[in-house]
Amino acid sequence: MPSTPRDSSSDDAQDPSPRTRPLAAALLGVEGLLIAAAATYCFITAASGALDGRLGTGLGIFLLVFAVGAVLAARSLLVKGRFGLGYGITWQFFQALVGASMLRGAMYWQGALALGLAIWIFVLLTRLVSSTPLPTRRG
Repeated sequence: MPSTPRDSSSDDAQDPSPRTRPLAAALLGVEGLLIAAAATYCFITAASGALDGRLGTGLGIFLLVFAVGAVLAARSLLVKGRFGLGYGITWQFFQALVGASMLRGAMYWQGALALGLAIWIFVLLTRLVSSTPLPTRRG
Protein backbone atom coordinates (compact mmCIF):
# COMPACT_ATOMS: atom_id res chain seq x y z
CA MET A 1 0.00 0.00 0.00
CA PRO A 2 1.58 3.32 -0.99
CA SER A 3 2.19 5.81 1.76
CA THR A 4 0.33 9.07 1.68
CA PRO A 5 2.25 12.31 1.97
CA ARG A 6 1.80 14.16 5.22
CA ASP A 7 0.56 17.72 5.08
CA SER A 8 2.65 20.70 6.17
CA SER A 9 0.74 21.15 9.44
CA SER A 10 1.76 17.78 10.88
CA ASP A 11 3.23 17.28 14.33
CA ASP A 12 6.75 16.88 12.99
CA ALA A 13 6.85 20.18 11.08
CA GLN A 14 10.06 22.00 11.82
CA ASP A 15 10.39 25.50 13.23
CA PRO A 16 11.77 28.05 10.74
CA SER A 17 14.89 28.38 12.92
CA PRO A 18 15.97 26.35 15.95
CA ARG A 19 16.25 29.53 18.02
CA THR A 20 12.90 31.09 17.11
CA ARG A 21 10.71 29.19 19.59
CA PRO A 22 12.98 29.64 22.65
CA LEU A 23 13.54 33.32 21.78
CA ALA A 24 9.82 33.99 21.43
CA ALA A 25 9.15 32.17 24.72
CA ALA A 26 11.90 34.12 26.48
CA LEU A 27 10.55 37.44 25.19
CA LEU A 28 7.02 36.55 26.31
CA GLY A 29 8.47 35.67 29.70
CA VAL A 30 10.22 39.05 29.85
CA GLU A 31 6.93 40.73 28.97
CA GLY A 32 5.28 38.82 31.80
CA LEU A 33 7.95 40.06 34.22
CA LEU A 34 7.56 43.65 33.00
CA ILE A 35 3.79 43.46 33.42
CA ALA A 36 4.27 42.04 36.93
CA ALA A 37 6.63 44.94 37.69
CA ALA A 38 3.97 47.40 36.54
CA ALA A 39 1.45 45.65 38.79
CA THR A 40 3.86 45.90 41.73
CA TYR A 41 4.26 49.61 41.02
CA CYS A 42 0.47 50.00 41.13
CA PHE A 43 0.29 48.22 44.49
CA ILE A 44 3.11 50.34 45.94
CA THR A 45 1.69 53.65 44.76
CA ALA A 46 -1.76 52.66 46.03
CA ALA A 47 -0.31 51.75 49.43
CA SER A 48 1.64 55.02 49.64
CA GLY A 49 -1.43 57.09 48.81
CA ALA A 50 -0.03 58.48 45.56
CA LEU A 51 -2.76 56.59 43.67
CA ASP A 52 -6.33 55.95 44.75
CA GLY A 53 -6.35 52.69 46.72
CA ARG A 54 -9.18 51.01 44.85
CA LEU A 55 -7.87 52.03 41.44
CA GLY A 56 -4.29 50.99 42.18
CA THR A 57 -5.31 47.65 43.66
CA GLY A 58 -7.73 46.88 40.83
CA LEU A 59 -5.22 47.84 38.17
CA GLY A 60 -2.52 45.79 39.90
CA ILE A 61 -4.72 42.69 40.00
CA PHE A 62 -5.74 43.25 36.37
CA LEU A 63 -2.08 43.45 35.32
CA LEU A 64 -1.13 40.37 37.35
CA VAL A 65 -3.73 38.31 35.49
CA PHE A 66 -2.13 39.28 32.18
CA ALA A 67 1.37 38.68 33.56
CA VAL A 68 0.41 35.13 34.52
CA GLY A 69 -1.11 34.68 31.05
CA ALA A 70 2.12 35.81 29.37
CA VAL A 71 4.21 33.41 31.47
CA LEU A 72 1.83 30.52 30.74
CA ALA A 73 1.94 31.43 27.04
CA ALA A 74 5.75 31.31 27.14
CA ARG A 75 5.63 27.83 28.65
CA SER A 76 3.06 26.74 26.09
CA LEU A 77 5.31 27.92 23.27
CA LEU A 78 8.17 25.78 24.55
CA VAL A 79 6.03 22.62 24.40
CA LYS A 80 4.55 23.55 20.99
CA GLY A 81 1.14 24.40 22.43
CA ARG A 82 -1.40 26.51 20.57
CA PHE A 83 -2.37 28.58 23.63
CA GLY A 84 0.99 30.34 23.57
CA LEU A 85 0.54 31.41 19.97
CA GLY A 86 -3.03 32.61 20.36
CA TYR A 87 -2.48 34.46 23.61
CA GLY A 88 0.89 35.81 22.52
CA ILE A 89 -0.31 37.19 19.20
CA THR A 90 -3.43 38.70 20.75
CA TRP A 91 -1.39 40.25 23.54
CA GLN A 92 0.97 41.87 21.01
CA PHE A 93 -1.97 43.69 19.42
CA PHE A 94 -2.97 45.11 22.81
CA GLN A 95 0.60 46.00 23.63
CA ALA A 96 1.01 47.79 20.30
CA LEU A 97 -2.09 49.87 21.09
CA VAL A 98 -0.71 50.73 24.53
CA GLY A 99 2.68 51.61 23.00
CA ALA A 100 1.05 53.89 20.42
CA SER A 101 -0.96 55.57 23.19
CA MET A 102 2.23 56.13 25.17
CA LEU A 103 3.82 57.78 22.16
CA ARG A 104 0.83 60.11 21.83
CA GLY A 105 1.13 60.91 25.55
CA ALA A 106 4.78 62.03 25.17
CA MET A 107 6.16 58.87 26.82
CA TYR A 108 8.56 58.38 23.95
CA TRP A 109 11.09 55.79 25.12
CA GLN A 110 8.43 53.75 26.96
CA GLY A 111 6.11 53.79 23.95
CA ALA A 112 8.91 52.94 21.53
CA LEU A 113 10.01 50.05 23.75
CA ALA A 114 6.47 48.67 24.03
CA LEU A 115 5.79 49.07 20.30
CA GLY A 116 9.15 47.63 19.22
CA LEU A 117 8.81 44.63 21.51
CA ALA A 118 5.26 44.00 20.32
CA ILE A 119 6.29 44.05 16.66
CA TRP A 120 9.35 41.85 17.23
CA ILE A 121 7.43 39.20 19.20
CA PHE A 122 4.48 39.32 16.77
CA VAL A 123 6.81 38.52 13.86
CA LEU A 124 8.46 35.68 15.79
CA LEU A 125 5.11 34.18 16.78
CA THR A 126 3.66 34.31 13.28
CA ARG A 127 6.73 32.44 12.02
CA LEU A 128 5.87 29.61 14.43
CA VAL A 129 2.25 29.12 13.36
CA SER A 130 2.90 26.50 10.67
CA SER A 131 5.21 24.42 12.89
CA THR A 132 2.84 24.27 15.87
CA PRO A 133 0.51 21.26 15.73
CA LEU A 134 -3.24 21.69 15.77
CA PRO A 135 -5.10 20.12 18.73
CA THR A 136 -6.69 17.55 16.41
CA ARG A 137 -3.24 16.28 15.44
CA ARG A 138 -2.10 15.55 18.98
CA GLY A 139 -1.75 11.95 20.07
